[in-house]
Amino acid sequence: MLSTLEKKLEKIERLARGSVLDRLLNNPLRYLKAIGYWRLVYPLTKRGRFAKTSTFFGTEMEVVLPSATEIFLFGAKTHDSEIRLARFLMKNLKPGDVFCDVGAHFGYFSLLASQLVGEKGRVLAFEASRSTFGILQKNTAPFANIEPLHRAASDVDKTLVFNEFPALYSEYNSLVLPEIKNATWLKNNPSQPIEVAGIRLDDYFTEGKINPDMIKIDVEGSEPQVLKGMQQFLATNSPLVVMEYLLSNSQNEAHREAVAFVQAIGYQVFRIDTDGGLLPCGNVEAAMSKLGLDSDNIVLRK
Repeated sequence: MLSTLEKKLEKIERLARGSVLDRLLNNPLRYLKAIGYWRLVYPLTKRGRFAKTSTFFGTEMEVVLPSATEIFLFGAKTHDSEIRLARFLMKNLKPGDVFCDVGAHFGYFSLLASQLVGEKGRVLAFEASRSTFGILQKNTAPFANIEPLHRAASDVDKTLVFNEFPALYSEYNSLVLPEIKNATWLKNNPSQPIEVAGIRLDDYFTEGKINPDMIKIDVEGSEPQVLKGMQQFLATNSPLVVMEYLLSNSQNEAHREAVAFVQAIGYQVFRIDTDGGLLPCGNVEAAMSKLGLDSDNIVLRK
């Protein structure tokens, strides 16, 4: 039997997959406000707009339009891979668990995890972008079980150069720049480099005596560095690792490298099924191509 949260997410999925008219009629004023800003105002100003919304799991959240339009409209991330990831978290995170969110952005998945792990659980939310971290910090402040950290998880503990993009492309913020030939938007939306402290998760987990049950990684091409920075922890423990995998851009090689790295220390690759369960996946790219996906979240499990 579906839980209340699962039913709400199912309804959102149907709405997001429906027609433009369906989405408009669901909340006309909110829809016109969001789409109007994205299509008419943002192209002229190139400035993001702060907006508040409520998630499907009941948490108030501040976002920046137009990058988080889907969260503003639906209270959820609505890409197929993100819907399945939410279901996976709801199936697998239990009260008292420790969840590590590397590349937390505005905190959507950190906030969901906070509800699932409860007061006795813990959420560690890493975000390297200075501007995005401010919003993450504000969104997570009401929850004692979330610790936001303005750090770039990597394989070194020195100061690193991090690339921040304009509001519409803030989810592409990364230590690694995509190649312009594979990201035409980059030509007209150059990044702003900032300095941020790098941190090795091996050191952080050891010093804090932390043993995460699940680690989510969404860092736009620097996944190998994150994983190498916690190699010892992964070799001696068995957390579930969730990682975004991109198929058809310059960061593809980084994701291949990341998968090969964890396979060498005993991890196997799984896809997330439509109901949030796991399916063994021998060839990630073949499976994604068959399903017509350019991006997906894969699960790595010993």
